[in-house]
Amino acid sequence: MDRALAESVKKKRKRAVVLRITITGLLLLLAIFALRHLIQPGIHQGDFYFSVAERGDINASVSASGTVLPEFEEVKNSPIQSAIVKIHRNTGEEVECGDTILSLDTKKTLFELDKLKDQLALKKNSVHQLKLQLEKDLLDLRTEYQIKKLHVESMEAALDEEKYLNNIGGGTLEQIKKAELNLKIAKLELDQINQTIKNKEKSVKADLKGLNYEINIQKKNVMELKEKLDRATIKADKKGVITWINSQIGQTVNAGEELVKIADLQSYKIEGTISDMHAAKLHIAGKIIARINEDTDLPGVVVNISPSVQNNIIEFAIKLDDKNHSLLRPNMRVDVFVQTDYREDVVRLENGAFYRGGNRQNVFVVQDDKLIRKEAEFGKSNFDYVEIVGGIKEHDVVVISDMSDYEKWEKLKIKRD
Repeated sequence: MDRALAESVKKKRKRAVVLRITITGLLLLLAIFALRHLIQPGIHQGDFYFSVAERGDINASVSASGTVLPEFEEVKNSPIQSAIVKIHRNTGEEVECGDTILSLDTKKTLFELDKLKDQLALKKNSVHQLKLQLEKDLLDLRTEYQIKKLHVESMEAALDEEKYLNNIGGGTLEQIKKAELNLKIAKLELDQINQTIKNKEKSVKADLKGLNYEINIQKKNVMELKEKLDRATIKADKKGVITWINSQIGQTVNAGEELVKIADLQSYKIEGTISDMHAAKLHIAGKIIARINEDTDLPGVVVNISPSVQNNIIEFAIKLDDKNHSLLRPNMRVDVFVQTDYREDVVRLENGAFYRGGNRQNVFVVQDDKLIRKEAEFGKSNFDYVEIVGGIKEHDVVVISDMSDYEKWEKLKIKRD
């Protein structure tokens, strides 16, 4: 028959169970802390870049792009419709003022010039014939006028005679009236001839004036075609370098078509493009920086802005302070930074992949062998630096690599090789 356990034994067993549970719990907690310590995320020292927050100045800017072009480039167009017959110089060759570069076929144009000259001669001959006809017609009219004038004078004498006869009783009133009527008709005819002479003179003068206009126009056409013939041999107007030439001998070219480009490679400019979202930040005389080969900065100013927007892009022209820098080359692509603001003596950090352009952003700061996540407040920025407004102090060491994969971690252990 079983006997009940003593109360002291029960208590002892209960204390033992509690003790085992407590020890097991403590061991479990220790294991969790140890495991958490062992699996703490880390990053190798060579997998990130950092920068030290320092004091300095910032030229705030927005990014654009640009193409280097010769500041002065002359385009030679074909003056006539013709064909290329000879190439005297090629792309890349230097030319002096007056050097022949390209020749066009001028046979067809010479024929057209002869035709224009013949037409001009015909018009001049027409003027000469018109003048002769005018002189003949005027001579006939003036002779008729003189005859009619004598006839009027004769009628005036006859009228005076009839009046005299009537006074002495040898004539009649009817004869006087008849003489007066004939005289009146004769005077009207005389006035008509005189007016015809004046009208003829005006008409012929107008015809001569019109023909002279046509002659002047034809002369200009002849002179213009002569000038085009002179320009059919393409020559350099100034010293420079041939940057492009149509070298297809025998190819037909139309009037106005480009044949040669000659550039002065001693002076350059930049044609820039920028997103229209930055239109308000772009203005005439605004300062810019053109960066060549990632390590050479050339300052300049905006001198022209296109009034139109195409494909959300605005074009603008840049005048460089150093137009003939040794690194400048035609059609070179460069980074352009349009300056929008200037800040003196601020805490700044090197720009890098970490910066996403916002005012507030989490960053990692190096502390001993760890990276600690902090919220930073940014101000102005450019391609090189970002202004620190808050969250980071001067001399803090900040990771400037892309750390988006570690955003959920408060701390990261630095693994040193």
